[in-house]
Amino acid sequence: MNQRFGAAKQPTGTPSLAWSCVVVVASLLAGASVVHNIYNPDLTLPPVENVDDAKKKQADNNNNNK
Repeated sequence: MNQRFGAAKQPTGTPSLAWSCVVVVASLLAGASVVHNIYNPDLTLPPVENVDDAKKKQADNNNNNK
């Protein structure tokens, strides 16, 4: 028993924080790409209503609810 206490096998090497961050971001982007290729979400924006029309509709709804 010539080994000292705690003289176990040394770690082979740990990746740097920067490399870990690059791997995490790349995996997130790859995962999002896969999901969007499978589900094909509709990313179109709805048409914008006129502000005056929206206020009139809101006022009408508030008057009808009372």
